[in-house]
Amino acid sequence: MPCPNLQLFGTLKSQDPTATSRCRIIPGDVTQPDLGISPENRRLLVDEVDFIFNSAASTRFDDSVKTAVKANTRSVKSLLDLAEECTRLKAFVHVSTSYAFPKEKVLYEKAYKPPVDPHEVLDKLEVGTDEEMELLLGDSPNTYTFSKALAEALVVERMGTVPAIIVRPSVVCPTWKEPLPGWCNNLQGPMGLFVGAGKGIIRSMYMAGDSYADFIPADVTIDGILTGTWNYLTNSNKECFINATSSEYNLSWEEIITTGKEVIYNHIPFNGVVWYPGGSIKKSKLVHNVCFYLLQLVPAIIIDTLLVILGYKPILYQIQRRIQKGSEVFEYYTTKAWNFSNLKIEDIRGRMNETEKKIYTIDGEGLDVKEYLKGCMLCVRRNNLKEFDDTLPAARRHMKIMWAVDQVCKILLVAALFYYGYQRIVVPLSTLLR
Repeated sequence: MPCPNLQLFGTLKSQDPTATSRCRIIPGDVTQPDLGISPENRRLLVDEVDFIFNSAASTRFDDSVKTAVKANTRSVKSLLDLAEECTRLKAFVHVSTSYAFPKEKVLYEKAYKPPVDPHEVLDKLEVGTDEEMELLLGDSPNTYTFSKALAEALVVERMGTVPAIIVRPSVVCPTWKEPLPGWCNNLQGPMGLFVGAGKGIIRSMYMAGDSYADFIPADVTIDGILTGTWNYLTNSNKECFINATSSEYNLSWEEIITTGKEVIYNHIPFNGVVWYPGGSIKKSKLVHNVCFYLLQLVPAIIIDTLLVILGYKPILYQIQRRIQKGSEVFEYYTTKAWNFSNLKIEDIRGRMNETEKKIYTIDGEGLDVKEYLKGCMLCVRRNNLKEFDDTLPAARRHMKIMWAVDQVCKILLVAALFYYGYQRIVVPLSTLLR
């Protein structure tokens, strides 16, 4: 298999240029029955596979129940069926999420009861209407956590016949160190928020500023999965549940947003900033909605109108509507806080020697949030936004200009308000008092 020409694989290629030649791609589709794998390839897997790491999933919160269940629940059942046939299997590692059971304010490393019977949902998958499937969601906040909870139940059922482990990472964010700092493959989650705010498009965020966010870098998550598998194979207790979370270095949303702003303002600005990044966290939904319409939606309509007049395609209004929809789904997590027990990770780290601790990072020791966010912003610029380093000086100059424009506009707005008040209130009153 040729290694993709991506910076992501640079470290691997430098250490072992032939590494990918030992890899074989098996075509398939986890949303299809039996994973969409051909009989020939299935036989190959049954005969050759030692480990199955299942991290395939749709992480969209707004998928329909049918779509989410096909990707996140039925696929797990199909993988478990395959695992039972594998003659050399040593471990089946299922990557779940720490938010699979959102009603649990403290999530322990144990099995939990799913919101509904997963087999009932799977039975209705092909015969039930979309409306009937949606009713199964009940009071679950979204289809992602619903389908992941059902998947966990399926894995727990098979733990007697399949050597299975469930790893529950919290919110997976860009890499910390490996294979390069700040890498992520999409702008879902917190990085999308930073990009939107950094471009001046997002001006208001509804969240409980003092509630904390449990983020874990992708490379720390992977190290946790690998060491958790090692622990399962070498520990006679056979620990089957691991919460891969950042409980020991939780930061409030306000701390994260403030640090991110400082990085964007002074160090790593983005290109094409629409307006000087500003705005703030709103703890009132009403205040947030007012700010959203006045500071985001109305300006988007005005700018789009100008674009149409000039013969260009309007874009900002639809972007703001997508931001609004995404924010409404995300609000469930930004206005609440959960605690996670991660004693298993602490125990695993205690069993590792110093060399292993250097190779496998499974805690946040030494994490500098500001430096971490600098790496994230720089990598997002390069790899996601295709904004290369030689444009940074211009981006910094543009940021200073936008700051000046922002200040001038604020001064003019305040002056206009004072003038209006003077003309409408002070002048009439002085006339009456004469």
